[in-house]
Amino acid sequence: MKKIVTLIILLSFITSVCAEQLSTKKAVLLSALVPGLGEIYTKDYTKAGIFLSTELAIIFSYMRLKSETEWAIKSYEQFAYSKADIPKNSSDRYYQRIQDYFSSEEYNESVISFARNVYLSANSPYYNPAYYYEYLDLYLIPDEQAWDWQNNKNWYKYKDLRREKQDFEILMNFTFGAAILNRIVSIIDSAISVKKVNRKNSLLGNLVIEPDWKKKGMRISYEYNF
Repeated sequence: MKKIVTLIILLSFITSVCAEQLSTKKAVLLSALVPGLGEIYTKDYTKAGIFLSTELAIIFSYMRLKSETEWAIKSYEQFAYSKADIPKNSSDRYYQRIQDYFSSEEYNESVISFARNVYLSANSPYYNPAYYYEYLDLYLIPDEQAWDWQNNKNWYKYKDLRREKQDFEILMNFTFGAAILNRIVSIIDSAISVKKVNRKNSLLGNLVIEPDWKKKGMRISYEYNF
């Protein structure tokens, strides 16, 4: 009799024994935050390891490329300073100009030529001498910002250093794309995994065990959804 009472007391703590139904929204949210967490939630540890490893590789690549980019910037700034007396930490727009033109004189000539054709040509729809001088005041390089690469070797070397920095920036953008893609794939995979797990668990049905005090026993019911 004592055994029966003890068993009933233990069973009174058990209201339902059923297979767990997973949340698709939770799995998707976890995968969106960190690829692989959704797979951990669905207990697919092999895929979780793949997604997490991919994410770590992407982060490592980004940090490495960021370091390389910073090094490349310092390299072309130092080179421009030593060969063309360009002040360090100038604007990127200014560094781009000295990449595109051999000297400030060449650059100013192109500005004057463009402004003359647009604002001083009688055939131009934008003819306006006043705008011509305003344009020159706005875009001409003053003497204190003048540069001259002296020879093509220096100029081409600087171009190579700038392109190297730009290549690193492009690769950094690829890592952002890879991170987004890794999340998208993990989100889709975890959502599919949740459906598979829930479909499998639903086949197990719902087993309910509860005490029956009137009959001094227990009542067991099983529900299965077709």
